Amino acid sequence: MEIISQFFAPALVKVLTVFAALLLLNRKLPLYSCLVFTSVALGLWMNMDIPSIARVMAVEALAPPTLILALVITLIVVFSGMLKLCGRLDSIVASLRALSSRASVSLAMAPALIGLLPMPGGAVFSAPMVESALGGVRIKPELKLVINYWFRHVPEFVWPLYPGFILSLTIFGLEAWRLTMFQIPMSIGAVAAGLLFIIPSIPSHVDQTSGRTSGVYREFLREIMPITIVLALMFGLQGLAEAFRRVTGNLVPLSQHLSMTVALLVGIAYLKFSNQIRLAQIRSILFGSGIMPIVLTVFAIMGFKGVLEESHTIGQIKAELQAYSIPETFVIALLPLIAGMVTGIAVGFVGSSFPLVATLMPPDHNMMPYVVLAYGFGFMGMMLSPVHLCFLVTQEYFHTNALDSYRQFWKPSIFMLAWIVAVFLIYSEMLK
Repeated sequence: MEIISQFFAPALVKVLTVFAALLLLNRKLPLYSCLVFTSVALGLWMNMDIPSIARVMAVEALAPPTLILALVITLIVVFSGMLKLCGRLDSIVASLRALSSRASVSLAMAPALIGLLPMPGGAVFSAPMVESALGGVRIKPELKLVINYWFRHVPEFVWPLYPGFILSLTIFGLEAWRLTMFQIPMSIGAVAAGLLFIIPSIPSHVDQTSGRTSGVYREFLREIMPITIVLALMFGLQGLAEAFRRVTGNLVPLSQHLSMTVALLVGIAYLKFSNQIRLAQIRSILFGSGIMPIVLTVFAIMGFKGVLEESHTIGQIKAELQAYSIPETFVIALLPLIAGMVTGIAVGFVGSSFPLVATLMPPDHNMMPYVVLAYGFGFMGMMLSPVHLCFLVTQEYFHTNALDSYRQFWKPSIFMLAWIVAVFLIYSEMLK
């Protein structure tokens, strides 16, 4: 163990080496076991001892927020399984097909629709919709993953209900409408990348046209009613809690995950009684839909996150970038990119890198181009992260491995990084 901890390397090199090991191990081993192994390896390399690593991983994995997150993920899988069981998923996809008249478009629209739901691991919610939209046509599971994963996150640039977006407003002192307006080109770029590099990969025989029928909009709204109920209740509970706080000055102990749990339970109850689903069928979904590997992956990623925090890895990477005299604009882009890859979550790259980014912005320049640059690169780091929860749960759902999955979205990722730089340069010129 001492040999590992004494082998000197910059923190960034250590993290990238561990990520490479994670990708290689995942070709042979379950993802949750790979995460545990790489967490221990990184902890030892960052001079932690085995008892400290075990303690941190156990504390993070069994913390109440993690347990609620695991419950939310489980309820998502049960809810989506019930939607599939009662035929709602097929009906929603049929409505999308009628609305768009192209199956490839409905494949993209389904995860984008669910992307409006700021739900941890929400990609597992839209994965069955992608499966259903294929109508039994067989394509590579890696292609299913990239369709679901990429389009699921298109709204995240501009949707002001995501925790990472909200935290950005606080750090930079911005209004939600202002950041949304400046980020609209980012979502446009993400859509363009998907249309240019992902949709063309779908076999042509999937893209059968279907004529529009009268009343299709009404039918679509009726079929998504269970999802609408979950969304409305989740946002409604959060809105009521905020209104109560403003009126009385007292906080309501209603976390985002708790409101999601309540909303999903109501949605499950609605599906059960409106479609006469038996308890035996719900138990079958619960124990026969591969939930356990997904839940174990949630515990493992939270343990990995705990090791990252306890070992001060992000702090060391920050110090190294500054010590190497890298220009400020590069640091503003590179730091969130690395933080996004390390944490795999928007709140992670925002919370760990944006406080430093805020101090690096040139005082005589408009901050918005730099905010967009930092957010865009952090977002892409998160999308490329092997520990991104949506990536992991979708990977488990479609039974793919990380390396083969990454091969599917390197082109849209490169396009998106170039797009972000171009938007930054245009904003910088416009706002001089």
